[in-house]
Amino acid sequence: MIQAVVGGKGTGKTKTLVNMANKALDETKGEIVFISGERRRMIELNHRIRLIQLRDFDIKDMDVFYGFLSGIIAQNYDIERIFIDGLLEYLDEDLADIGDWIADIGKIAEEFNISFTISMNGDPDSVPTFLKEYIA
Repeated sequence: MIQAVVGGKGTGKTKTLVNMANKALDETKGEIVFISGERRRMIELNHRIRLIQLRDFDIKDMDVFYGFLSGIIAQNYDIERIFIDGLLEYLDEDLADIGDWIADIGKIAEEFNISFTISMNGDPDSVPTFLKEYIA
């Protein structure tokens, strides 16, 4: 399953994602991973959630990020939820160009039974067609 949280800069997407991740602890038996580009608001993230700072790694595009996610999943088969905060803020990609990447993540989600929740900047009313079905 993929869920997208889309909104303009400063609309509370990070806070929403942190709250969703913390709430997921009560509903999830497996591990939860939270990937963020920076430490803002991470003090509110429950310490039982694995926090990965994207800036600690040299990830510049969606293909490398896909490999990064695959490695995280391969390392820990107990992962049930992955939250990705600010997907396009730290990668050199445009919202309209990530359709294939989203499709590939959907395959991983199905194959490994992992739920992805991804926040990204944009106008929820004018997102590309491929993304509309995932908007929360």
